[in-house]
Amino acid sequence: MEADSTGAVTGAPIASSGHGSFGHCSSGHCSSGHGVPVDGLTADGVPVGGLTADGVPVGGLSVDGLSAGGQSLGGLSGGDGERTGAPDALPSAGADLEVLGLTWRPFGRTEPILRGLDLHVGAGERVLVTGPSGSGKSTLLRALAGVLGTTESGGLSGSVTVDGVDRGDGVDRCDGVDRGEGLDRGEGLDRGEGVDQVAGLDQGDGVDQLGEAGMTSVGLLLQDPGDALVAATVGRDTAFGLENQGVERAQMGARVVRTLDAVSFPYGTDHSSSRLSGGEAQRLALAGVLVMGPRLVLLDEPTSMLDPVAAAAVREAVWATAAASGATVIVVEHQLAEWLPRVTRLVVLGEGGEIVADGEASATLVAHRDALARAGVWVPDSAPPAPQKVSAELCQARPRGPVKPANHAKPANQANQPGGPLVSARNVGVALQRAASFGQQSSARAAAVPVLVDVTADIFAGEITAVVGPSGAGKSTFTALLAGLSNPTSGDVVWEGGGLEGAAETSAARTSAAEQHPGRWASRRLAERVGWVPQNAELAIVARTVRDDVLSTSIRLGYDAHEAHSRVDALLAALGLTALAAEDPHHLSGGELRRVALAGAVAHGPALLVLDEPTVGLDRHTWSAVAGVIVAARDAGVAVVVATHDPLLMQLADRTIRLEGGRVVGGAGSEHAEPRGTAVAGASAEAAPAETAPADATPVEMTPAETMQQPGVRPGGAGHPFGFVRQASARLGLARRCGPLSLLAGGMLMLVGSLFITSIGQAIIGVAVLLVVAPVVIDLRSIRLRRLAPGLLAAASVAFSTWLLSPDQSLLAGVTAGLRIAFFVLPGVLLAGYIEPSSLGDHLGQLLHLPARPVVAATAALQQFSMLSEQWQQLQRVRRVRGLSAGRSPFRRASQFGSLTFALLVQSVRKAGRMAVAMDARGFSRLETPSHTRTWAEPAHWTRADTVLLVVVGLVASVPLVFGSVFGSVF
Repeated sequence: MEADSTGAVTGAPIASSGHGSFGHCSSGHCSSGHGVPVDGLTADGVPVGGLTADGVPVGGLSVDGLSAGGQSLGGLSGGDGERTGAPDALPSAGADLEVLGLTWRPFGRTEPILRGLDLHVGAGERVLVTGPSGSGKSTLLRALAGVLGTTESGGLSGSVTVDGVDRGDGVDRCDGVDRGEGLDRGEGLDRGEGVDQVAGLDQGDGVDQLGEAGMTSVGLLLQDPGDALVAATVGRDTAFGLENQGVERAQMGARVVRTLDAVSFPYGTDHSSSRLSGGEAQRLALAGVLVMGPRLVLLDEPTSMLDPVAAAAVREAVWATAAASGATVIVVEHQLAEWLPRVTRLVVLGEGGEIVADGEASATLVAHRDALARAGVWVPDSAPPAPQKVSAELCQARPRGPVKPANHAKPANQANQPGGPLVSARNVGVALQRAASFGQQSSARAAAVPVLVDVTADIFAGEITAVVGPSGAGKSTFTALLAGLSNPTSGDVVWEGGGLEGAAETSAARTSAAEQHPGRWASRRLAERVGWVPQNAELAIVARTVRDDVLSTSIRLGYDAHEAHSRVDALLAALGLTALAAEDPHHLSGGELRRVALAGAVAHGPALLVLDEPTVGLDRHTWSAVAGVIVAARDAGVAVVVATHDPLLMQLADRTIRLEGGRVVGGAGSEHAEPRGTAVAGASAEAAPAETAPADATPVEMTPAETMQQPGVRPGGAGHPFGFVRQASARLGLARRCGPLSLLAGGMLMLVGSLFITSIGQAIIGVAVLLVVAPVVIDLRSIRLRRLAPGLLAAASVAFSTWLLSPDQSLLAGVTAGLRIAFFVLPGVLLAGYIEPSSLGDHLGQLLHLPARPVVAATAALQQFSMLSEQWQQLQRVRRVRGLSAGRSPFRRASQFGSLTFALLVQSVRKAGRMAVAMDARGFSRLETPSHTRTWAEPAHWTRADTVLLVVVGLVASVPLVFGSVFGSVF
């Protein structure tokens, strides 16, 4: 592709240079496209662990030897010539994209996010899109994927076409290719000799027979990876797109496993998708996109939450996919340096949602370097931005007296330790408690899985402490403990009060155990002292406008209204949010939400400020503003803790705590931050603990169905798509070995049997037989009283009302009615506890042959329903740290219950909408036709255990009928 004098891109794609996109090889040593060695263990200047060329797997990818139509796709040449020009254009199976006059204004916004945007992307191009926060980059990707209006209403004009087909009516009818027939042969790929569409991975013979599976047109990775997780386990989530494509089950397992390896995902396919760190969720979401082999790959900041090692592996996986399939790739990213050597084109969006620069990547960068820097783009090799000058008075702590400002005129090698630590972690451990894993026989509970192990660290007032380490190391869990959001399983987090003026505060902090531990503080006390920004900044939103959200804690704490408004206005101005003060925070971009959450955490003047990845997704200007507030808080004497992968933010730190595998390594609290680029050097992406928790993780109990998703499997299962089969011991109960249909049918049989209970004798005998048979069917050790409580309450209430309303107020009538309810409700509840949503969907779709789309949608909804308790706890924690908890007042408790219920409803609806976008972007919206049928990653079988269960339950359910037939109404 050629660039004219204006930098616009015209003509056809750039011709191949003969050396491929991976650079060149000489004497067996290979380099990346920008001259950095990849031979051995490096890529993009960062160790990637096992990256090699010459036919050796590259993070699970086979590079050399891939071919299409007789042409090498590995991009590795045996010659020693230097790579010149842009990356090679491979024989393309990519999509051709045309955008004309695209304008989008969400409902409620006065100005459009995208304005009259025109863009053409040729098949096989690799485009990097950048621009300041809020310029519409993520919105553009959703428009290209055809899912912009899936969950949002607004004014949309213009057109988006892929291969000449309009994207306005959905994701799956936009590639101009009949997916039942695979790729159009006119695109230069013979289906008999095509390349594997699974992240560029060799499947053993180097050929993927597209056939009925075909290639999906679009794969979209959302900015928030949590929105893209649609299944309970890693394997099912990754395979979701393949199921929608109609890929045969026998092919799924190997494709899923290789793709997970390609993105350096640290866990197996049976790992729970709800127990991942942000970086791990990001890699899983990317695997779900790459495994489909899309013709158009849309990635929204795919490495924003990753450490350098994992980020390098992810980039290699993306480019290997593009090299193998010729897919068109569009990446939205603020950090350009690591992506520029592999892209053919750079597109820059301005603050008004218009394209301000577009052309061949290196030429555009040279021609517009200064303008790009002024627009906030992270231009490679430019001087890092300095933190913006922000008055320390805006961040002055004010919990019961000011905090002593630290003297930062000290030499750089002297740490500021005024009066001892403000808060200390002493031998802290966090473990996730689980019910017994599937197949365990010894107890109803499995051993606790460690997330943090023996962590000891001190946090000082007037300092920035950086918590660093690879993704999944426990950073978010540790910082949440410091913020008082939860209590550790072992050890203590103690508020020492060091650095606070006035003996009253320090003395009060030591008067009792409850006063010493932030996790036990009441909401108001916690809010007075702590400000918190979660990794998912949207969780911190508690009001309907930006201004009200930032003000909420100050108002609740009773601060002077004039002072609070003045401080909030100044913070909004410092963070560039003044124009958005009246906007609904939920309509903002990810970077804008992070700034709003930071303002809300700082505005009320806490003594401890805890920030989880505060600079993810920020341009240079907004990074400077956020860093300026962080430095101002430090200068005001606030203790600042940041969990981060950002090397520039690490440089601002006074001390560093490094976590790997849930443990502190290298000593906690070095006197000053390590040099840029070395803070996580050598940290392995595989160094995650055995289990990783979300930021606000607390010990949890799991239902019988949830235990079926956890490890406890053995290799070698024939017919299982991921190479595993679950084995349940007979000692754990018959129900654990049964499928969902027999469990549901068993509950229905008990309901029918209860209809024949008309006398106290039938009720007593029926319940007695039920109690005798129950240990054979159900593992009694797994029963939790709280699960049975609603059923017991229902039985008691029916018994009472029947007794009260009966003509002679017969006690026997009441007891009979209560036992009748207990006879079918309690077994039904216990049997339903073994039903896992994904398994239910598999059986409904495969055994009962119900339509796939409603079954899958219902399964996803049930999966989210099981997480409502966790979401409720998240909302409670946010309100507690913001000072908005109800306290002891019954009226306030009732009011809070209502507000939390409404907030949970709103969050669930928004979550469902974002999940719908993620599902549609992975082929869910594609309709089944005679030539295309959705497949299922897991088999569904009716087993002998299912039959035995129905026989046993049927016999129990028939007891009242048989007893009544034999003895009549004598009893």
